[in-house]
This record gives sequence, structure tokens and C-alpha cells, in this order.
Amino acid sequence: MARTQNLSDASVITAKVVARRSLYSDVDLTFKPHPNTGDVTTLRDIDAVKQSVRNLILTSPGERPFNPYLGSDVRGLLFEPVDNFTAISLRRAIELTLANYEPRIEVQSVEIEPQPDNYRYGVSISYRILTSLDTDNVTFFLERIR
Repeated sequence: MARTQNLSDASVITAKVVARRSLYSDVDLTFKPHPNTGDVTTLRDIDAVKQSVRNLILTSPGERPFNPYLGSDVRGLLFEPVDNFTAISLRRAIELTLANYEPRIEVQSVEIEPQPDNYRYGVSISYRILTSLDTDNVTFFLERIR
């Protein structure tokens, strides 16, 4: 006995395949092996964009070959006094970098919290991914090493 497939079955199968397809993918920079395949894991959609946002902020201009303008001036500002004036400059540098080099997102807010006792800044970036309208945020600390 053979099974026939009607039009409604085909549309359900197609919808499941489309739902599994991701728009963005990137290599996970922690280089953790996949538990089943042992290959390098990949980040998809929201996680890939989140990694990209963080990498753009932490990349200095001139650091990437063949793209000397990519990055932000955040590292240079970390050697300034930890105060509200430097926090404003950091926020402007982050907003400018994301507006210029990350076309997949729309930045909703950038919050910089100076922590003078620990010689660092708390950074929280909220954004909306334009293709899926999902919102997400990235939170990390900026501190100088030396």
C-alpha cells in the first residue's frame, strides 16, 4: 500500500523546513567542540549577532587586515579617568561603531555605568534585530589590562 501526499501535508513539511533555517551564523569564538560531532560549534541568529556586536566594540581600528577603519576607539578611552565624562565618550563611540558596521541591528539604548572603585565600566547595549524584530541585549565590562 502506498501513501499519497496531499497539498496540506506538503505545506506543513515546507513550513517546518523554513522554520529551521537560520538567517545568520558564525563560528563560536570559544572554539568549544560540538558534543556529537567534535567539530567547532556555530552560533545562529541572535547569538551570532550578539557575538558580532561585542567583537565590534572590542576591536580597535587598524586591528583587522584589509579593513583598517573597522572597530571602535574604546580601548583608547579606557586610559582616561573613570568618570561620567568618559562614559559619555564611550557611549558615543559604541553608538557610532554599531551604526557604521552592524547593519543587522537597530540600537535602542547604550548604557555605560562608571565603576571608579574597580577601574572599569559596565556596558549594556539593547538592540533590535531588523530581520526578525527580536530584541536582545549585550552586557559586559570594559576595563584596561595595564
